[in-house]
Amino acid sequence: MAQSEQHEGAVRALFAAWASAESDEIALAGLAALLADTSGDAVATRLRHLWSPPPLAMVAAPAPRAAPSRPRDPALERALATASACLGRLDAIDSGSATALATAWLVRPDLAVTTRRPLLSCLAPLTRGERTLQLDLNGGPIAVREVLYLAPDCDLALLRVAPQASFIALASGVAHGHELAAIDRGEPPGAEPGDLRLVPGRVQEVSAALLRHDCVGRPGGVLLDLASGQAIGLTLGGHESVPGWLVRERIERLSR
Repeated sequence: MAQSEQHEGAVRALFAAWASAESDEIALAGLAALLADTSGDAVATRLRHLWSPPPLAMVAAPAPRAAPSRPRDPALERALATASACLGRLDAIDSGSATALATAWLVRPDLAVTTRRPLLSCLAPLTRGERTLQLDLNGGPIAVREVLYLAPDCDLALLRVAPQASFIALASGVAHGHELAAIDRGEPPGAEPGDLRLVPGRVQEVSAALLRHDCVGRPGGVLLDLASGQAIGLTLGGHESVPGWLVRERIERLSR
């Protein structure tokens, strides 16, 4: 114990001497020389022991925090539920193989709406009986009985199908900035029918014959009002849709 106290006293004396040195450079030079001493001097060993930093504690890295689960929007959930039974992929069946044409959806129990352009190349084979159409819904494919109407002035077609239990009603109108969702299904044949694509957005421009919106839709999809669950448009692809009231007008024209 006495020897240890002597070493402590010698170390304190060294620090006192360095503190009173003429300059910091002289004090630091004396400290460096003592720390570098390898002769086994007890004072130098004690000083190196005091000078050495304590070992770093091994601290386990915190586990990465799991990303918080995003709460589901009830309005979007309702929109998907509405579309899941009434919207599907329109396929052309030729020699047993299916070719995806567009999305289509039921606007009446026995009436589906889609875009006109994909059907134009099918008209001749359909007339000759070389090709048929089917609508692949969540409950299974249903046959298209007739291409009932091809609009001459816009990208709109109406198809007669076997009556179904549900359909998407058409909204009477829409206001600028209205909350909506573009819903469609453009997967290749063989994909699960229930796999729908939903893109929320808002209407940006409204005219008598065209809607513009900030969400991107695919040909034949539905532009759905999130508040009412009604269709406000038929998506043409990109940011444009045929207004629902124009679709209704064409259906009423056929019924006269």
